[in-house]
Amino acid sequence: MIMIVKDVRKRKNDIRSDGIMMISDFRIMCNDCGRKYRIPSDSLDVDYACSERPMGTEVQHIFYGEMDCRCGNRLSYTVTAVEYPEGAYDFHTCESAGCTYIDKPSAEMDYYLPEPVLSIYEEILQNPGYVYNLEPCEFEELVAGVFRRMGFNANVTQKTHDGGKDIVATFEMGGVFYTTYFECKRYSPDRPVGVEIVRELYAVMEMERVDKGVIVTTSHFTRGAVAEVQRLNGRIRLIDFDELCRLMEQK
Repeated sequence: MIMIVKDVRKRKNDIRSDGIMMISDFRIMCNDCGRKYRIPSDSLDVDYACSERPMGTEVQHIFYGEMDCRCGNRLSYTVTAVEYPEGAYDFHTCESAGCTYIDKPSAEMDYYLPEPVLSIYEEILQNPGYVYNLEPCEFEELVAGVFRRMGFNANVTQKTHDGGKDIVATFEMGGVFYTTYFECKRYSPDRPVGVEIVRELYAVMEMERVDKGVIVTTSHFTRGAVAEVQRLNGRIRLIDFDELCRLMEQK
């Protein structure tokens, strides 16, 4: 029998902590008597810590709690979920004292697609020329939203030090997280994206050991850019405005 623990400790913060949330309750077993408990995720305390690393800010979200078992044993449990770089889910670890996790708790980035972005989708699909009214940063947010709907954890980088990529996105497959860098170019239809943009993104990928890259534009690509991508054997994907609109139409 698993007991449900209510209000184990007074909450300090809401469980949705700056973009990361627990998506499962804690299920633990006392190491002394074997009694089992389920700890609702919204009863946990939350703290966080930040540090600077080569790719930007690392943010640690620390979800924790403690209680006394009926046998008198003190139980404590902690999950540390990490964003790195900030806005991109990296990994999480589970620690406990006096108890053992029955199931490993799960955490993930809490993403949602804001309603204003949805209205922009509709506006662009009805009137493609509307995309050229967007600021470059708004276009980047639009692209990030499209790929979030496709299952990516996609986040726009800070403009002051984006390091040669506009969006950092992660995707989980088979328990492994893959990182993709995006470069977004809101160009006029008569200004194609050239080979130099491909080479610049590839240089950043190589330096930071990222396998995949995507270049998205409101224009199209030169023959040199297409040839360079073919030479890179699929490391970089090119998405022109027509393909972006097709992706926006997907539900």
